[in-house]
Amino acid sequence: MDIRLDGRVALVTGASSGIGHAAALALAEAGAHVGVQGHSHMEEVEALADRIAKLGRRAIAVKADVSDAGDVDRLVRAVVDELGGVDIAFNNAGVFQMATLEATTDDIWNRHLATNVTGAFLCARRVVPEMKKRGKGKLIHTGSIFGAYGVPSAVAYCVTKMAIHGLTRALAIELAPHRINVNAVAPGNVVTPLNDVLYDYLAEQAGSPGDREAGKRALVKSYPVGRLGQVSDVAAAVVYLASDAADFVTGQIMFVDGGYSVA
Repeated sequence: MDIRLDGRVALVTGASSGIGHAAALALAEAGAHVGVQGHSHMEEVEALADRIAKLGRRAIAVKADVSDAGDVDRLVRAVVDELGGVDIAFNNAGVFQMATLEATTDDIWNRHLATNVTGAFLCARRVVPEMKKRGKGKLIHTGSIFGAYGVPSAVAYCVTKMAIHGLTRALAIELAPHRINVNAVAPGNVVTPLNDVLYDYLAEQAGSPGDREAGKRALVKSYPVGRLGQVSDVAAAVVYLASDAADFVTGQIMFVDGGYSVA
């Protein structure tokens, strides 16, 4: 099946690196015009927009804080004004910091909730009216295997991803009459800069502090396919969920995890 998104407009948050960066590029390669959001690393986001434009698509890079309602409104208005609307929204912006329960400060807790949960909520609330104007839409969140399986020293992150899974299912029911599909990708461990803190932690647990590759090798043992994920693995799932091929798919948490969830 040749999945095409020609003429669609997509908004991708957290696009400076990792899954968001790869998904934005994959959506563009499938034919979509793309608005990309970043907050702290705008050089990378602007370079991504330039790369998308070189594919013959229209693109816009916007700096915004997804945890701020005013910034989210400005972000979506910019995409609508410049690209003509919103058909697809990939709410991907997120943070990940490891800490035991006792070490989870108010700042760590509140930052995870603000970015990972409130950010997704605010973006969904703002883009859904734009999708209703189009008569349909695709809303996609980034969940996680940690949203289904608790792990030590990541309580704040686990809780936020559990919330994202719940948000996805609740919105799927509410928005189905408006032909808006709501799904989430739930990646297993994907090699991105966001996960370096996990690899460092596992290396230390394995008795090899400072050896990030040792941390990755220890983690691979949990994956039946024998490797960690790549951003392209998740980007492919996002393109599918954004396409007409997934019109009968809603309320789903799509695990892209190399078999982790069934091992």
